[in-house]
Amino acid sequence: MQSPDLSQNYFELFGLKPVFAIDPVRLKTAQQRLHASFHPDRHVNDSDRDRRLSVQVTSWINQAFDTLQDPVKRAKYLLEISGAEIPDDSTTTSDVDFLMEQIELREAVEACRDAPDGLEQCHRIEDKLTRRAAELANEFVACFAEGDLPGSVTISRKMQFIQRIQQQLDELQFELEGR
Repeated sequence: MQSPDLSQNYFELFGLKPVFAIDPVRLKTAQQRLHASFHPDRHVNDSDRDRRLSVQVTSWINQAFDTLQDPVKRAKYLLEISGAEIPDDSTTTSDVDFLMEQIELREAVEACRDAPDGLEQCHRIEDKLTRRAAELANEFVACFAEGDLPGSVTISRKMQFIQRIQQQLDELQFELEGR
């Protein structure tokens, strides 16, 4: 079995330019093409070595796809391959306005739990979070294009915070729908 070049970055693996704004259809098509060649189901009759290699390559393809399809992971990965110094996940932002925004959003999410129109409130917050995530993505693109890696890191951290609140909201909506 001919393995892909494992020294490639994820963008190279999928034949994409290393930019934030990628075509999700092109990414999915490239993933499917790679799976058609390397998925373990295609190598059941190969040698043990080739079967193991197939599993490893498929795992790498899946990890690359997971990274590039998620905007927050994609931003962080772009920064990593650009040589930016990435703080660990426990690092917070010093932007007081953004911290206040986070607190307000988390309080609004929590208020939905006991509100009579909790699901409606969740949908309004979801819309707000979607808009905020898009704003931050646009800020990231502009900052990264200017070569401002420290600024891009800060924006990517903000993107991560918004994504976490979106995940908490999704969990709450699931809980409220189950009532």
